[in-house]
Amino acid sequence: MGDVRTGAPPGATVRALAGPLRLESGEVIESCACAYTTYGELSASRDNVVLVGHSLTSNSNVREWWSECVGEGDAYALDLSRDCVVCVNYLGSPYGSASPVSADPRKADGAAYGVDFPTPVTIRDNCLMCKMLLDELGVTKVRCAMGGSMGSMLALEFAASYPDFVDEVILIAGCGRHTDWAIGIGEAQRYAIMSDGKYKGGAYESGDGPNAGLATSRMMAMLSYRAPASVDGRFSRSSMGETKPVNEPELGVKTHEKETKLPYFAVESYLKYQGKKFIRRFDANCYIQLTYTLDSHDVSRGRGDYFDVLANIKQRALVVGILSDVLYPYALQRELADALPNSQLYTVDSPHGHDSFLIEIEQLNKVMANWRRGEKVDTRKAVSDFTALESSEDVHELREGVKRLREELTAAELRRERAEAALRAALTSSLNSSQSESTRALSPIGSMQSFPSGVVLPANPSGSETLRLAPVFGKISKDVDAPLANFAAF
Repeated sequence: MGDVRTGAPPGATVRALAGPLRLESGEVIESCACAYTTYGELSASRDNVVLVGHSLTSNSNVREWWSECVGEGDAYALDLSRDCVVCVNYLGSPYGSASPVSADPRKADGAAYGVDFPTPVTIRDNCLMCKMLLDELGVTKVRCAMGGSMGSMLALEFAASYPDFVDEVILIAGCGRHTDWAIGIGEAQRYAIMSDGKYKGGAYESGDGPNAGLATSRMMAMLSYRAPASVDGRFSRSSMGETKPVNEPELGVKTHEKETKLPYFAVESYLKYQGKKFIRRFDANCYIQLTYTLDSHDVSRGRGDYFDVLANIKQRALVVGILSDVLYPYALQRELADALPNSQLYTVDSPHGHDSFLIEIEQLNKVMANWRRGEKVDTRKAVSDFTALESSEDVHELREGVKRLREELTAAELRRERAEAALRAALTSSLNSSQSESTRALSPIGSMQSFPSGVVLPANPSGSETLRLAPVFGKISKDVDAPLANFAAF
């Protein structure tokens, strides 16, 4: 997006919602500022809206980040000759909607929300804001809800929340529920900001915020948006031809007391450049809020079994997965496509990781446009005869075969992890039952150690299972009581 300041982008409209926005947390935002950008004309029947969700740190100006998708005619996924495109800026974002940097209507002096901004704000809260806005605009139907990354989460949740209002969805490089892997990445980024001495619990002065922490979090995020092969291919261990600088005045960081002879790798310079760009256009409290919003995402929360909920999302759906994505691995999109009953899956085979949805735009636009015209774009095809593939000399056949095998491998890996988690749960349940019997035989009634509701303590935790205390965003589907001995596993 370049070096832009906060606030609504050119061409956007900022509207105060007529009614109060009641958040899932119970808090209410009165006269909620809602920033949005529109393209094309609303039809007489007011049913031609395409709702586009933007990524975590983008704004509502779709042409800034998806310009190749916007135009007139069948060649464009967002065909302005027939679509009215609406993109709404998220709550908590510094680009126009209500956020820590926007004016708090409760404050007589017009001061910003700052630390008084409601926490958390969820994906569902954003869907409610979008629905309220569309209702005020007189929209009767959303022809398609779409987006990449965080935008795909908005689109999926919007379809689940308002099934009769949405005809179809396009879900790109997202997931049905935010994973522990992604939550952990977000927490590391948040802590980089919070541990900056200038953060002050979020009560920092405008213009004197935790720049070093925010830049560091952006550097971490940039790596998660790419893939190892993409980064290695771009930089190839190249050097800036100088020693590593010991001062970063813009960030207020002194890395070494004395000059060093450390090499200054090009990738290090690149990441610092990206961090500096980011602090010129973003706010630390806003970034923290938005990452909490990501963590709230679980389309099944409060609705039942995850796969049952997906099976009840009947809209026509296109799911796009990226084979090299390390932030939201391809298996998550395959899982969505397999669970949604009226879906197609398209696989992007790019080395550039999660950001491929902003890099491989020409390919993505063509696929979305074709799918919206009713063409079949599904790439789920089994490799039926590996022996024949192994002996093939046809380059195209081999490329396609390798791609299919990679797809199947990632899907199989997810199923293996799920099966192992089920096995561990069954073994833990059996162990708990045996220990309970032993305890009743050896201990007086009332001597057992009790634990808070919501604690899950697997005896042998792996990367797919974590210690869960009382959940922030709703109840965990099953509460498991675990004995004190299981704490030894951590």
